[in-house]
Amino acid sequence: MRILVVSDLYPPVSLGGYEVAAREVADALAARGHQLWVLTGDAGASGAAADPAGAGARPGGAAAGEDRVARALRRYTGRPPGPLGFAAESRRQAADRAAVERVLAAARPEVVFLWNTGGVSHQVLSRLMNGPVPTVIYVFGDWPLRKFRKPDDLDPWAGFFAPRPEPRWRSAARTALGSLARLRGVATAAAPLRFDHLEYGSRFMMDLLHRDGFVAGGTERLIYYGLFGEYARAASEPAVPRGAGGRNVLFAGRLWDAKGVHTVIEALGILARRGDGGACLTIAGPEEHPDYAAMLRRRCDELGLASRVRFAGPVPREGLLPLYRRHDVLVFPSIYHEPFGIVQLEAMAAGCAVVGTGTGGSAEILVAERNALVFRPGSAGDLADRLARLFADPALADRLREGGKRTVRERFLGERMVDEIEAHLDEIVRGGRVSA
Repeated sequence: MRILVVSDLYPPVSLGGYEVAAREVADALAARGHQLWVLTGDAGASGAAADPAGAGARPGGAAAGEDRVARALRRYTGRPPGPLGFAAESRRQAADRAAVERVLAAARPEVVFLWNTGGVSHQVLSRLMNGPVPTVIYVFGDWPLRKFRKPDDLDPWAGFFAPRPEPRWRSAARTALGSLARLRGVATAAAPLRFDHLEYGSRFMMDLLHRDGFVAGGTERLIYYGLFGEYARAASEPAVPRGAGGRNVLFAGRLWDAKGVHTVIEALGILARRGDGGACLTIAGPEEHPDYAAMLRRRCDELGLASRVRFAGPVPREGLLPLYRRHDVLVFPSIYHEPFGIVQLEAMAAGCAVVGTGTGGSAEILVAERNALVFRPGSAGDLADRLARLFADPALADRLREGGKRTVRERFLGERMVDEIEAHLDEIVRGGRVSA
């Protein structure tokens, strides 16, 4: 098959599991003989969105050795839409249109495979999703729902010109600005998108979209994410008994309040007040919200935990598996409804005992008392109780570690994921496009 993969970020430029999964699946499909092209954003010039490994993504082109990866889509600058930005936005949209046409001409894809497109302009998505080539979306977030319900939601310029209740004079001014924008080559409306085929990374995401009335024009599949490479190999290894005293706790992920990192710090404070003050915590991940990170550090000081909490910052992809292996327990304290939760699988494969909230799609991974302990989201007291159980019962911790590895081996390996994706793509290509 000839496949065009589209993702707003693509490793080594990455913010999380969505982009990593796109690369892993694309590499696996290419290894099976399929012809893959990738269209992605030009992020990485300033390093703001780059993977901390610092590997060479070249804005506007492929990284070294990536002959079929076009890092050419121009990302938004963050400047609010307005008359002073028409010229720059016109150039950005023209560059995007040219990039899409170049890749389509080179790839001549039989199917377009969309991943995380939250940062891709609506004009690019409209060209791909409303065109003659069938599209498949791997849904690991809620962007299809937002694009479906509010077509201008992820396109600030289309949103700026969208009709709204306002005084007549302001509406007339907005209309005049819209005319000027169109003369400059800026799209002022977001066309409804056609959703052909969907693959959901969790039943939670499938049910969420279905409850809101989202209907695809073609087929749908539930295809769970799976681990590849060194993580798959680690899952095949027997769990190593850690013995008593395993109190090295890890949080791995982006630092923002919805991830619930503060709950872990508060739980350690509770344990210290109870006289169980031996636990140490590593917080590994990018500090995307400086105020939140500052609050976490301040709270560590207030609770007397500063010497036992280490802020490790972003960890390169190749450093994560050794990091998991150096810790006894991974805490996954998310408060919001996680689409899935890849970190939990990685930690299980590496031999960590997992303690998590089981929100959203992560509930499809965690089985209480079999491969994890589960606590109420946001409840530091509940988490403290679960950690105390693990610290006091090494046999329980070892049983959860073995259960976690078994979970990965039986349900979440990348080979199974790619088998299912390949079969679905082949079915779509043989069946042709979905009618608009």
